[in-house]
Amino acid sequence: MKKVHGNDSFQRMNYLYQISKHIASKNPTLSSYYGNLIVNVAKKNVLKIHPDIKWQICKKCRCMLIDKETATMKIKRTEESKVIQWSCNTCGAKRNFPAKKNQEKTIWLENPKAIFEVIN
Repeated sequence: MKKVHGNDSFQRMNYLYQISKHIASKNPTLSSYYGNLIVNVAKKNVLKIHPDIKWQICKKCRCMLIDKETATMKIKRTEESKVIQWSCNTCGAKRNFPAKKNQEKTIWLENPKAIFEVIN
């Protein structure tokens, strides 16, 4: 059985993510603290945060972005494409993500070509 580099850190980041998401609507400040811990653990151990998790964390205050609780989501149309805009209710920061009409958002990690070896 192979040992995964940073397994303890990934487990800690997962736990912090779950706590932050659970407490976000009740106490956004505490959620920001846990979000900050997630980013710091990843930086200290030189690990990458999964993009789906990264997109749920506010870039400015690090609070979890949950629609209609800690953030507001709007779909804006431009001449070229659609954009999903998230606005954090805690700090007011705004983030834009592209929303393509005919394509689903797929991440390289979810692509079958990305899997080289499965470690159990």
